[in-house]
Amino acid sequence: MEDRLFTPAVVTLILLSFVMGTSEFIVMGILPDISEGLGVRYSLVGGLVSVFALSYAVCTPVITAVTGRHGRFRVLTALVCVFLLSDILTLISWDYWSLALSRVVTAASSGSLLAVGMTFVMDLVTPRYRAKAVSWIFAGFSISSVFGVPLGTAMSHVLGWRSVFVLILAMGVASALLALRTLPRLGAPESTGGSGGAGRMMRDPCILLGACVTVFGAMGMYVIYTYITPILEEEIGFPDSLVSVGLMAMGAVLLVSNLVSGRIASERGGLRTVRLTYLAEAALMFLLPTAVASSVLGMADLLMMGLLMYLFNSSVQMHLMEIASRDYPEAITLASSLNPTSFNIGITVASLLGGAIYDTVGINSLGYAAGVCIVIASVTAFAVCRICRAEGRGTSVT
Repeated sequence: MEDRLFTPAVVTLILLSFVMGTSEFIVMGILPDISEGLGVRYSLVGGLVSVFALSYAVCTPVITAVTGRHGRFRVLTALVCVFLLSDILTLISWDYWSLALSRVVTAASSGSLLAVGMTFVMDLVTPRYRAKAVSWIFAGFSISSVFGVPLGTAMSHVLGWRSVFVLILAMGVASALLALRTLPRLGAPESTGGSGGAGRMMRDPCILLGACVTVFGAMGMYVIYTYITPILEEEIGFPDSLVSVGLMAMGAVLLVSNLVSGRIASERGGLRTVRLTYLAEAALMFLLPTAVASSVLGMADLLMMGLLMYLFNSSVQMHLMEIASRDYPEAITLASSLNPTSFNIGITVASLLGGAIYDTVGINSLGYAAGVCIVIASVTAFAVCRICRAEGRGTSVT
């Protein structure tokens, strides 16, 4: 355990996160190329995004629960191998269904890999750097949206969509070799609670409400973010040539949001602060339908919203892991998976909710639905803090 943030092991986990994020998000950037390459409808290929999110949400807790009693380094190594094999399957997929299967395997391995990687943080750095390390690992996904996805999209246009997964495979192999060299050979988390610890943890109100903070937060975010391109084009009036600039700007502020989330978790009150930033985010969402009347105000509203979007990430992750470390040590890997799992549940529900609103009452109403979801997330965060204090089971972020 080192008293600094960017240890070689932490950097390796950030790189793994970047590779997984690029693999997850790149599909949204190359949908037209995949559609043309496989000769299938664009809408069918677009369903791969929902397939990924749903597979992530369903498979991650199951895999982490099953592997929780095995050595963490061995589990992480096995999951990295599965991730690389899934990338090869994507690369050689011969039709839509083989591609969809590869995305299911990628989602299952990515979610579990991130969860196991997060458990290493507790053993890699001292307590004052843990929340920041968590925020940087999450930031790997945001960095991928700013750099990895635009690079992959450009490659796809020039060399074909399969070339992107050659790049991801190369980066994955490099990250795997770094993991073998830098990560400690950690065993399974020490078990003191018997085999029923996972079941007891999943009935704990502090755990369940903590996960719901992420579910409703992600729902609010992705009701809007799923339709960010048509919002920029149809509502704000961006020409096609500037949409990519708008998307990169959003990616940049989301990266900043992730990094600031670490500081909030470690120094600025954690969920006690997040419950208030949620209210500010909800206000921006309620204002969005009016703000888009002006391209300047509309873009400013989106960027300010983006700065607030990920502020909950590190606080929820630390809350869940601290409770598990203290009360359910045999289920810490499962606890580590709950935040990203909840995030993908929120994305799945948001895509359905946003699609229904888009088709029935129009894109201009997405901000109202998103605002309601974020208000619920704020109320849930208030409830988590109150229950933890009332029961004398507070964490560093509550």
